[in-house]
Amino acid sequence: MAALSLRGADIDAYLASVLFLDDEREDGDTCRVTELAGELRALSLPPGSIIMIALPNGLRLLRCFFAVLEAGHVPLLAPPSMPSARVRNVAAKLGISAVIRPRITPGDFGEREHVRFAGLDLLTFSTHARRCHSPGQVALLTSGTSGFTSGCLHDFDALLRNAERHADSIGLRSEDRILVSLPIYYSFALVAQVLAAVRIGAELVVTGPPFTPARYNESISGYGITASSLTPLLVDTLLGSDGGLPKGLRVLTVGGQALAPERTTALLRRNPLLELYLTYGLTEAGPRVTTLAAHREPPHRLTSAGRPLNGVQLMVRDVGRGEREQELLVRSDTVYRERLGAASAPGRGGLVAPGTVATGDLGHLDDGYLFLRGRLSDFAIIRDEKVSLASVRQITESLAGVIRAVPSVQDGRSLDLDIYVHHEFPQSERAIRRRLAPLLTPSERPDRIRIHPVHSGAIHK
Repeated sequence: MAALSLRGADIDAYLASVLFLDDEREDGDTCRVTELAGELRALSLPPGSIIMIALPNGLRLLRCFFAVLEAGHVPLLAPPSMPSARVRNVAAKLGISAVIRPRITPGDFGEREHVRFAGLDLLTFSTHARRCHSPGQVALLTSGTSGFTSGCLHDFDALLRNAERHADSIGLRSEDRILVSLPIYYSFALVAQVLAAVRIGAELVVTGPPFTPARYNESISGYGITASSLTPLLVDTLLGSDGGLPKGLRVLTVGGQALAPERTTALLRRNPLLELYLTYGLTEAGPRVTTLAAHREPPHRLTSAGRPLNGVQLMVRDVGRGEREQELLVRSDTVYRERLGAASAPGRGGLVAPGTVATGDLGHLDDGYLFLRGRLSDFAIIRDEKVSLASVRQITESLAGVIRAVPSVQDGRSLDLDIYVHHEFPQSERAIRRRLAPLLTPSERPDRIRIHPVHSGAIHK
């Protein structure tokens, strides 16, 4: 299948070929992108209005995304589970004009009415200032330890370039059949899978959470899947089950967070014919930055984030921590155009020059390979003591049953620690403190611990 223009009839024809495995019939499934775009234009929203799409993985989500673009507006994908109060807060911060959800109670948003749209509900906000941008742009939510608080505005054409470069870095082909099981509101899934597949004309098969190794492998075998993507948490789940993948799967990419070298080795040992690519990116960069072909690299390089995509330049700048802990700068023509909502976190995602992002990530370059070692924000002064948040995080995450640890500093006086654990391994705060006490210095011990049981697939950054 040839690459598409991604406009009008072409995208309608492509989406008609997409397989959606969660075979529930949806109202509006047969609506064409061109028809939906016409309905959106009839709403009389100003051109370039941001329209939030909070839907689960499915054909309706994809059709709405492309229809918003076709209508001259700016789509923004959001978690379908985002509470109404949170939607209202994000909409006000980012200047969003409307939201599309399966069902909407207008009073939950301080509004009085809504309209039906393609079997869904669409609500236009009237209680906050709405901002307009240029047609042909896409807004991506940024994520952090406190949730979705800001967004980045990208040119759609730039996202397509990033998708195509990522596809080239992992050897995707037009004859591939790509399984998307990650939530499409992740920029990793949207750009590196959906837009990459559409751009190169590969076949697209869509399913959604929850993830189970059995269901994942059945989908790969049953539908002839040759390429797919997972997060490190899902790789852990896969390895905890068996770790084996159907032989027909040629390419697996892992993104969202770093995959520990021992997990990489275990996955390759269990699947010796697999092409395994580890990827690094950030929303502000468009989003993919580097790729490591782990199956072709020696063991000492498995701690690397890989080499930059074509068209991406990596640089480092001194921040007073030595040659191995310099701040990474990313220069690319896919860098975001404008920050939406809250300012970026300190040292994270700020533009330092046209097309150049200061990532806030620390590391060094060695023979063209990127090695990351932490973040600028990984050190804090608490009660006049310098504390390595990276050490607190890494030590906590070394405990059995812990998926992720997020330390945070409150007013420079106290250290909070959010700990995400496998739901089948509940831990009491007292037990966690007892296990951490001999591993942390007195200044590193948290003042408050919050424990969050997590089901597979619920954590992603």
